[in-house]
Amino acid sequence: MNQSRYMTIALCCLMSFSLMFASLSLAQDDMKGDDMMMEDEMMMEDASMMMPAPRICMHLVSHVAVYSYQDNVYCSDVGAAGIGIQSIIDAGFTSAIDVWGPMGVDAEVCFSIAAPITLIDAATSPHMVSEPEVYTRDNLTCLQLTNPGTVVLGAPSADDMMMTDEMMPEDEMMAEDKMMAEDEMMAEDEMMMEDEMAIDDVMTLEDATMMEDEMAMEEDMMMVDDMMMPSAPRICTDLPAHIAVYSDSPYINCRDVGEPGIGVMSIIEAGVATAVDFYGMDIDAEVCSSIPGPVTFLDAMTAPRMASMPATYMMNNLHCIHITGPGTYVLGT
Repeated sequence: MNQSRYMTIALCCLMSFSLMFASLSLAQDDMKGDDMMMEDEMMMEDASMMMPAPRICMHLVSHVAVYSYQDNVYCSDVGAAGIGIQSIIDAGFTSAIDVWGPMGVDAEVCFSIAAPITLIDAATSPHMVSEPEVYTRDNLTCLQLTNPGTVVLGAPSADDMMMTDEMMPEDEMMAEDKMMAEDEMMAEDEMMMEDEMAIDDVMTLEDATMMEDEMAMEEDMMMVDDMMMPSAPRICTDLPAHIAVYSDSPYINCRDVGEPGIGVMSIIEAGVATAVDFYGMDIDAEVCSSIPGPVTFLDAMTAPRMASMPATYMMNNLHCIHITGPGTYVLGT
């Protein structure tokens, strides 16, 4: 009787130990599975960080590279006139790059020269100045840009120059090879786009005539009499007194850039009274001058910027044009 009882107790203990070992084994398997999933996610994140977005804005100076997956992101080398803050100019700088887009900005800006970097945020009024977080990738100093603004690369110090000089020749060759490959890919893409545009742009003479007639009708509709008053509020009141800008859009930024902001020698040599840069989002404005003169508009949506002489009209005794995108308004003499 007692022996049967002891055997029953022993069997119960064995079954309990077996269940405990099975539970521990399952728990270890689950932990291993979770570790493997975490490792896979980390590898995917590392791979995504190692593969930059396509390079854009190939016309910038050679020590600047901009990358973005976003369409319609534009860049320009603006110099001291584009910085507009005397303390930053006096501290010395190597280059100043404006980055903007009609649908906002999501881009990576990189420099091959080691130097302090300052960000002037164009999405704030007045523009907020900060020292952004930077990181190193492929021997480049980079930052992430999520708003339109001006990225200023300062003058390199002695320590910065030593860091730049310490770059290994092999690394320099790899960086140059990579940039050459990016340039070749960009050139091939541009050739393909030109071929597609040449095919798509084939039209008959009748279609071209109809388009010209429609454009002439639109220009006639835009003409207003001398006493017509602006329907939108006046903005950018810090411009020269003879310039008035009217718009309902709260995201338009303006600044007087002078001749350095034009960058087209033929326009400068013809004589310049005023040059005003317009950038931001949802640009739709009337730009007017109390001084008569030839008006040229440099379209920042094209690279290089396309110059045109828009139709002017009179409004409240002002000479006005209508703009719908970023660019530079130039009033000639």
